[in-house]
Amino acid sequence: MTMSRDGYHIMIDCRKHSELLRAKGFSFDQIADIFTLHHDVSPLKLHRYANGLTGAQAVAAYNDLDPAGTAAMRVPRLYVFEGWPDSERRPNARALAIFAQIYHTTARRLVTDETYASYNPNDRDLIDRTDHRHLDSQGSRHAPSARATRASMEPEAVRASGTVPAVLTRKDCAALLRALRAEEVDVRRRDLLFELALAMGGAPAVALLRHLSPPEKDRLVAVVRTSGRVDAGTVEVIEKLTARCRRLDDDFGPEVVLPVVDAQRELVAGLLHGETLLPALRDRLTHAYAQLSQLAGYVHHDVLDYEGARRSYQDALTAAHQIADARLIAYLHILLSRMAAYQGRMGEALDHSYAAQGWARRGPSNLVRSVQAMELSRVLARSGSIGESERALAHSVRFAEEPRDETDPAYLYWWTASQVQSCASDCLLAWGHLNEAITSAEKVLALRTTPQFLRGQTLLQCAEALTQKREIPAAVDKIRSAAHLTGSHSSGRLADSVRQARTRLQPWAGNKHVRHLDEELRSLGIVSQVKV
Repeated sequence: MTMSRDGYHIMIDCRKHSELLRAKGFSFDQIADIFTLHHDVSPLKLHRYANGLTGAQAVAAYNDLDPAGTAAMRVPRLYVFEGWPDSERRPNARALAIFAQIYHTTARRLVTDETYASYNPNDRDLIDRTDHRHLDSQGSRHAPSARATRASMEPEAVRASGTVPAVLTRKDCAALLRALRAEEVDVRRRDLLFELALAMGGAPAVALLRHLSPPEKDRLVAVVRTSGRVDAGTVEVIEKLTARCRRLDDDFGPEVVLPVVDAQRELVAGLLHGETLLPALRDRLTHAYAQLSQLAGYVHHDVLDYEGARRSYQDALTAAHQIADARLIAYLHILLSRMAAYQGRMGEALDHSYAAQGWARRGPSNLVRSVQAMELSRVLARSGSIGESERALAHSVRFAEEPRDETDPAYLYWWTASQVQSCASDCLLAWGHLNEAITSAEKVLALRTTPQFLRGQTLLQCAEALTQKREIPAAVDKIRSAAHLTGSHSSGRLADSVRQARTRLQPWAGNKHVRHLDEELRSLGIVSQVKV
């Protein structure tokens, strides 16, 4: 019996994937678990695949381990063992013990529960006692489930290779293999995509990588594999992926984007630390890192990881100051102000708003000035300074009406008429102009182009105004609509804002509309229990 051509190709495919997963810190057992989801074969064969061995190599290793030097294992016999229970012979317990040593695992992992139950007590005792996981240099390392929350430009944050790999779980890698089988038919391109996606955060990265041309993918994989390959084209690919990350966040929320952004900026941090670059190219790569760190800060804030967001924003500020980018510095202070205001730290929010105002004046972009003035208006409104808030809002609207030009940064593409209108609604609500706030919010909601997150936040603004007017059924209807958006957009802030909106309804907790809302919020997983 010989290995079929298809079987050989499967083994080679598994060997490539195993090598990449080993580089990520996965043990052979963990790799075998991942392969379980894609290869309907016996555990004994899965562990051979995980170790990247052909049948002949596994048999040679087996015969070398026979203490008496009289082993008679042959490749056909191995295939018979691997084919059990559909073959004519079950592997004996002694053979399992030897294969466990070859595959750096336990003998128990090499058989199914049904096969294990078929052995006699003495054989089961040998199987239970055989454990060679200590031979796996990575066997004691468990791929952690927590996401990395920080990437830094500091030397200690990068390995000797210049990059820090994204933290991926077995579940992540299994999802990546499934995604690639649906994404790419060509095996060679699939292997390249697997390598890139591992470096870029896992399965979510596939949605970004499909927008790269084959030469762009080749250029990026060269950077992932080796050093000394950074040029203007490489930076352009990184910039392109960053822009795609922003759009991906608009559509699906932070759950999809977070691992990709963190992995990408870790890669860029490693390039900045480990590469010798011309000044102009280093400045451009530093700007890419600053943008990625800004986006990482926004995404971490959106999952309510305030400390992770603050660290990312500070990294972005450091990089932006290095290249003296006044527009990006202003934008970062705007986002820091917004995060502080969301936490109720209005003094800190005002400090960042005024810092943003100073930097916005130093830059040439009216679009940045519009965003800054609007954030200042919102913070002043919540602080009770109505007159100053009104003036800041007027400035924001005036700047927003100016034609856009090359001085306006591309990352402010989201600052549209609907965004301006929604933020104005927020100010009107804080001023106590409830009817005007509702009218303004309804204009935003009437637009089909309003992004999901903005729609959700605007619905909740409208709900807050209706609650203050004691129009409870109407307020409940708006909250319900916002709550259902959380099923397609993973923003933690949106779900948290829904909970806050429900809290404002507490005086009417006995109302039938509110009770029905509570049931829906529990079914959606937004709240576990609402106190009545």
